[in-house]
Amino acid sequence: MAAATTRRTTNDSVVHNRGTKVFKAVIAMEIGTDDLVTGGDVVPLCELPAEAIVTSIKHLNDDLDSGGPSLVVDLGIYKIRKGLDLDDILANGADAEVLDVDIYADGLTVFQAAVTTLTEILGSGTNAVDLDDRFSVVRVLGGVAIGEDPFKYFLGFKPEVSAGTPAAGGVYFEVEWVQG
Repeated sequence: MAAATTRRTTNDSVVHNRGTKVFKAVIAMEIGTDDLVTGGDVVPLCELPAEAIVTSIKHLNDDLDSGGPSLVVDLGIYKIRKGLDLDDILANGADAEVLDVDIYADGLTVFQAAVTTLTEILGSGTNAVDLDDRFSVVRVLGGVAIGEDPFKYFLGFKPEVSAGTPAAGGVYFEVEWVQG
């Protein structure tokens, strides 16, 4: 049996930059060699409020494609029903609906080799992310009263090209956002 994928998230917030409140989620995951990495399912990282404006996504990772550089992922925004937990998505990716699969990064090859220095990946990949798109897609519910929205939103990555030789390993993300 292949190793399973597990996720641990810590949410924190700090105040800086003349009183602007910046929210931060720290995600540590152990990625297994199962179909979550190789089958094209979304791997959830952290929840985001509907009014979030993502300002930074940094990461470290082990080599998740040990036999050859094939693994390519997109980093995007998804939604699920409020009654579900992100761990439910790890078990059944069909419950997640994509809003924009590559809004934050497109065609990332970072998991093909180990990344040992905390690296910014927001807007990375084969095409730069348009800043206006980043604001509008995440703020899909701007102006909706709290309690009316039946969904919650999350940042996730999805392989667009499977690993040549999947390897289990750790990934670490730091995601920062402000409320819009």
